[in-house]
Amino acid sequence: MFCRNLSIIGFSRFPLAVLLVGFLILGISPSRASHILSGYIGVIQTSNDSVRLQMSLYLDSLGIVVPSLQVEQWNLVGTTLQPSGNVSLSQANTTSFQGVRIVTYLSSSFSLPMGGYRFVYKHCCRNTLVLNMPTIAPAFQFVIGTDYTKTAATGPPSTHSNTPVFTSPVPYLLLEDTAQLIAFGNYITEPDGDSLVVEMDSVLIDHGGGPFVGATGATPLSAWGPYLVGPSTMNVLWRPDSAGLYAAGWLIREFRNGQLIGSQRVQHHFRVMAYLPSSVWEMPYGMPVAAWNPEAYAEYYQMNGQLIHKGYWSEIPSFKGVFLIRQGQRIFKKAIF
Repeated sequence: MFCRNLSIIGFSRFPLAVLLVGFLILGISPSRASHILSGYIGVIQTSNDSVRLQMSLYLDSLGIVVPSLQVEQWNLVGTTLQPSGNVSLSQANTTSFQGVRIVTYLSSSFSLPMGGYRFVYKHCCRNTLVLNMPTIAPAFQFVIGTDYTKTAATGPPSTHSNTPVFTSPVPYLLLEDTAQLIAFGNYITEPDGDSLVVEMDSVLIDHGGGPFVGATGATPLSAWGPYLVGPSTMNVLWRPDSAGLYAAGWLIREFRNGQLIGSQRVQHHFRVMAYLPSSVWEMPYGMPVAAWNPEAYAEYYQMNGQLIHKGYWSEIPSFKGVFLIRQGQRIFKKAIF
């Protein structure tokens, strides 16, 4: 986002070469300006001895899909995490969803002894337009990671050690002043039958060999309307009261026989669209039919796919630019996009 913001302060008149020199002086590579909105890392056990990594990244319209990238590997030795190199992942698939691109990366299978591990992906830098990030947000790296316990797999596949897998993309677009529900049970599966708990998490800036570090300067999402996480139900409920771009995080803990065997740090963005759900204007039932365009059909959905409204909309001069939806004798002002 750094590149896009240059035009705001007048840099767009400078030649490209001057901009590149400026980037070098500042120690910033223009290719590293991140357009990653969201992401998570998972681990799949492919045999008794081997695993492979799977990672999904959400990119905005300016994001560049790279063919391969590196994920850090840390080994748990006693109670200390020690770096042990990188794992290479290659692009496997790219799909579009709600105006963003979701890029899936996979590693080759590699041998991994029993024990504890941490896999981390970092990329510079966070989106400067996120409303609940501090003014120094560009200095924060985009960080996601997975703490993983490799267990023995001597029996059927159900005894393998796999992290939860996202089988559907997590929604990105929300409507202002509308309660939005993310039912995680609709988006993730647990291949081994282990128990999952979803918790609110910080936006991350780094990790090192110890705990992940939260961006303490970021304002919690609850400052923009009620934001609730039900650990046992795996549901997130949020009613944003301001349009904009928001950063959020979840911690997904995995338990087997009452023991914690893994934690995934999921980072995500929400783009909240302006929405006016409660403004109602009464009109006579016999309003002129010509004011309605029978071809203008609207469907509004909650982020979990539940239908909010299905019907026709139109514009009336006194409400120009506002979508109006007729339900019986009432006209609802619904949304400004």
